[in-house]
Amino acid sequence: MKRKILIYGAGGYMGKLFTQYASQKQLPIVLGSRDFFHSKEELRVFTLESTSGIAEHLHDIKLVVNLSGPFVFTQKPLIEACLLTSTHYIDISGEAPEFESAFRFDSQAKKSNIMLMPGAGFGVVPTDIAAKLAHQKLPDATQLILAYVTVGGATRGTLKTVLKDIHKEGIEIVNGKAVKAMPAKSDFNFVADGKRHRVVYNPWRGDLFTAQYSTNISNIQTYANFPGFVESMMKGKLLWLRDFILNRLINLLPVGPSEKELKKGKTYIYAEVSNAKGETAKVNIEGPEAYVFTAQTLTSISLKIMNDEVFAGFQTPSIYGSELILSNFDNVIID
Repeated sequence: MKRKILIYGAGGYMGKLFTQYASQKQLPIVLGSRDFFHSKEELRVFTLESTSGIAEHLHDIKLVVNLSGPFVFTQKPLIEACLLTSTHYIDISGEAPEFESAFRFDSQAKKSNIMLMPGAGFGVVPTDIAAKLAHQKLPDATQLILAYVTVGGATRGTLKTVLKDIHKEGIEIVNGKAVKAMPAKSDFNFVADGKRHRVVYNPWRGDLFTAQYSTNISNIQTYANFPGFVESMMKGKLLWLRDFILNRLINLLPVGPSEKELKKGKTYIYAEVSNAKGETAKVNIEGPEAYVFTAQTLTSISLKIMNDEVFAGFQTPSIYGSELILSNFDNVIID
């Protein structure tokens, strides 16, 4: 019987943080990586070049947690191996193309009776839940706006992902279809924790796929907060600075947030829906630092899967309801 969880990308910042949380809950973890590193846990070293080669390492694995980005490269081979071995799969991807890619395996996952859940961290969990809660308040909603603000540091991996294509077009959902949209094309403010937060349009968000899947709302926009110089990059300016950061500065930066930043960080989520009559409903979520949020939600979802609380096929985090976050954090507020 399969009883173990494989954490692939265990040597990275998020992998190490999740390993700490999983160990505290005494989850039966095995660490996976492309390269060898010292660990007191069982370690399996393998690349993702061959589906059958990956599958050889999953014979006793019930769940793969993929924390190895960029997910555009790592997601597909791991999912294919999970299909071969009837192994559940989750990751922390956060951009729309990664969800579209995972969804292509939906019918195969149902036949194999396994669950595929990309976006099992902060990047999608609270926004997906906020979208679902707002839709429940206004079931005939035709418009959804999602936004988030993070207070705290960022990992090198996150910076590389965000900055690489920072000025390139993405999408928004209009009348049920994805149409081209430019980054920072619009902005608005919302109030959280007694403060006014400005956010700009973020056209790559995974929510543009997951929220439509979760709510069936036909018009969706996603927003996020960025420092001023990053917003300029989104508009095609200061790209020389982007290149300098990616090519020279990034390896001199901390690997990720410090312990102090993890403890002091905050996250704010805002969802607003409206219908054809002009009626609106809003949901605000305040929570802990984004990487802490991710480690905890990964742990919670992993526990549910190990307890056979699974739904075959492609799923989004809101399938588990708001208790997914309410049961884990004393400082989560949903309004």
